[in-house]
Amino acid sequence: MARLLLIVDDDAASRNAMDVFFRRAGFRTRLASDGLEALGQAAAETPDLIILDLAMPRLDGLTFLRTLRGVPSLAAVPVLVTSSRSDVEAARGAAALGVVAYMVKTGYTLKDLLVTVRRHVGDEAARV
Repeated sequence: MARLLLIVDDDAASRNAMDVFFRRAGFRTRLASDGLEALGQAAAETPDLIILDLAMPRLDGLTFLRTLRGVPSLAAVPVLVTSSRSDVEAARGAAALGVVAYMVKTGYTLKDLLVTVRRHVGDEAARV
């Protein structure tokens, strides 16, 4: 069965581009536009990995991470942060909450993101 990615980003264009790309790569995807929606999605079906933006309305990425880590059934889900913020403070905050990677949006391609995702969900999960 294909691995499930939860893509959390308030930017619809970014979210949809990742959705199409990862589906074509063989993953199943769920989408959320903010942290509150993402918590509901994760509770409904535990993802194999969460791709998380930090700057979002209603519930930002770091608050989402703190909440997620407090839910026993979801605490161990790997989270990969994709953010437009390249500041050290944001990266430290995310690292303190156990993210597997912190990638600045202007510094990677979708193929780079795929390599990182595969590294954390198992290389057998999908092939391009």
